[in-house]
Amino acid sequence: MAREPEELSTAGFVVLMGQAMQVPVLRLSSSNPLLSFVSIFFATTALSDLVPLLAENWKHFEILVPFRLFVYFALAAYIYFVPTSLLSNSLTITYLMFEIWCNFLIYNNLRDEKYYRMKKFVEENADAIKQAQGEQVRVIED
Repeated sequence: MAREPEELSTAGFVVLMGQAMQVPVLRLSSSNPLLSFVSIFFATTALSDLVPLLAENWKHFEILVPFRLFVYFALAAYIYFVPTSLLSNSLTITYLMFEIWCNFLIYNNLRDEKYYRMKKFVEENADAIKQAQGEQVRVIED
């Protein structure tokens, strides 16, 4: 984005996505000073997920990914229903759709991993679970 923004803004998939969503095509120029800030923002956002990932903090992602999906879906709907807004352009909608797709894949993988972690936990602690379950059974007599 910082090196050749013209190519990114006129890429075929960006133009196609913009036309499909009926939003204007955004033209970027390399002389725009805002592009360096946006590039740093994207890099920081991507790196902010690296620390929880390396720490295997699954709870972080199990909470964050559905929230991100909600926000991205809401922004995409806003762009589609309010075509005159400042956000309505081909590059923004392409980024949002890419993020929706990636976060949906991450969400599905997180659900699978959560299932397998729970299955492993139950297999490893089957005796303790049965014992705790037996202690909670109370006979009610009339």
